[in-house]
Amino acid sequence: MKFSSRTDLQMSFLLVHSQPLRDFCSALLIRYEVVSEVAELVSDSLVAANLRGVDFHGVQMLLPYIDQLAKGGIDRRAVGEVAAESGCCLTYDGHNAFGQVVADRCTTHALRLVRQSGVSAVVARNSNHFGAASYWGQRIAAAGCIGIVTCNTSPLVPPWQGREARLGTNPICMAVPGAERGGWLLDMATTTVADGKLYNAVWRGESSIPIGWATDVNGNPTTDPQAAIDGFPTPLGG
Repeated sequence: MKFSSRTDLQMSFLLVHSQPLRDFCSALLIRYEVVSEVAELVSDSLVAANLRGVDFHGVQMLLPYIDQLAKGGIDRRAVGEVAAESGCCLTYDGHNAFGQVVADRCTTHALRLVRQSGVSAVVARNSNHFGAASYWGQRIAAAGCIGIVTCNTSPLVPPWQGREARLGTNPICMAVPGAERGGWLLDMATTTVADGKLYNAVWRGESSIPIGWATDVNGNPTTDPQAAIDGFPTPLGG
């Protein structure tokens, strides 16, 4: 998704414990008429990203979520339904619910089907941003299974030598359970960096980003965070 920058925000920093942060995020969503169970799920997924140091998928995502809620872009009461199921395969229609609500149900179905068939493939449609893919991959791994979580996104990236967005950042996550060190986890965007890192730089008031992260609107490499947001993230591999 592409959301408006907040260049007027100058972020200050303080230490907040995770549970009060979850409570704050939940209370904020409840003010926007999100039911408490959904608010708690969304908040937990965002704070979990912050605890892993992935702040660009953490509580800052409340800004675009609330913007979508205010504009009717998320159905705050929808939960979705199974559209089709055959053997180990399932399609879930999210009915434009919160992405976390859809992902929660898809993960539950995936674990149910894998116990029956040894493998499962669950696909969601009509959903929204679901936080960090690792949140769902780790949940699958915690159940003793190998989890592969992928997602499409809005067009944000121009093809090589292009200057119009045609591709998404399309994240890929793989999680493998392991007893000794807690397993193995990969969670990556298919751009040089996740788009959220560009917004993070602006909201933190940083004056520059590394060269190669993004281009301006004309496709020229830029180190200006605001020019990067107005422009495009670069594809993985340059």
